[in-house]
Amino acid sequence: MPNQLVRLTILFLTIVANAAFVNGQTNLLKNPNADLQSQFWRGQGEATIETCATGNPCFVVRNGGYFLQDVSLTNDAVGQYALFVARGASGRINPDGAITGLPQIYGYMMEAGMNGRILAYLQGQNMLAAPSHENEWVTMSGIFPVPKGTKTIRFFLKQALRNGVPHNGSAARFDDVGLYLFATEEDARSFANGG
Repeated sequence: MPNQLVRLTILFLTIVANAAFVNGQTNLLKNPNADLQSQFWRGQGEATIETCATGNPCFVVRNGGYFLQDVSLTNDAVGQYALFVARGASGRINPDGAITGLPQIYGYMMEAGMNGRILAYLQGQNMLAAPSHENEWVTMSGIFPVPKGTKTIRFFLKQALRNGVPHNGSAARFDDVGLYLFATEEDARSFANGG
């Protein structure tokens, strides 16, 4: 039994360490690939971990459910640029172009604490997935300056909703989720573009 505990501890630390770095850059999110199920994430509504088509786990939300994770920042984060990135796929593509059902990453820059004052709402750019057909995996991203007073970034995995087009139980899937800090917007953009 003690040997099994040691092996599980080593496996856990290996998974966390492997998830923390991408191309030498530190991912500030814990468990960004759902390898540890929903650990470190808070789910609301229909938010689950499922096996994706590739056979690995992924985050899945339906009917307005979502996941979120709060990331604490140090004082030196102010003035840097936060890159939000994820891959997403949708089980629903509306023929009229309505966004309902599409995966969307979203965030807040906040003062300290779970209920800290929101300093910036992080949306727009390429934070909404734009797949051309069902279950096509696409990349979402957004780059935002970290304003003075920011102590926490709240990162959401959500499902978009257009007024008048209700949810229908379709799934929005997320994988390879990341939150990174860069000294310049150009550095963040280069990283997001694979450079």
